[in-house]
Amino acid sequence: MSVHQVPHPAPPLATDESVLSVVLTTEGPDSVVEVRGPLDMATVELLVDFTMTVLSGVPPPVLVLDLSGVSFFSAAGITALLTVRERAATRGCGLVVRRPSRITVTVLSLVGLSDEFIIE
Repeated sequence: MSVHQVPHPAPPLATDESVLSVVLTTEGPDSVVEVRGPLDMATVELLVDFTMTVLSGVPPPVLVLDLSGVSFFSAAGITALLTVRERAATRGCGLVVRRPSRITVTVLSLVGLSDEFIIE
């Protein structure tokens, strides 16, 4: 299991949760990346870099992003998801978004991208 965290200052009036955590586990042949904390311009690089590491070498058949712990989801988060989806596809790997948090679902719906991802 790999755990990576990136601290960053909390925006005004935000919760004191200011660290992004990504944890890698496996479910059979698939890789699951559990994401907790804010996905914003200060943290998305960690998620993208981490998933690119997972996809290097022999990629899993499916990369699952568990977004149930995402507390904030900005435009940078949208870009990160699109980037991960594109890079996974070029490696022949499917992408599934699992249990997206309420804020993640709301933002993806508002920008018309909720149908662009396999969501479970």
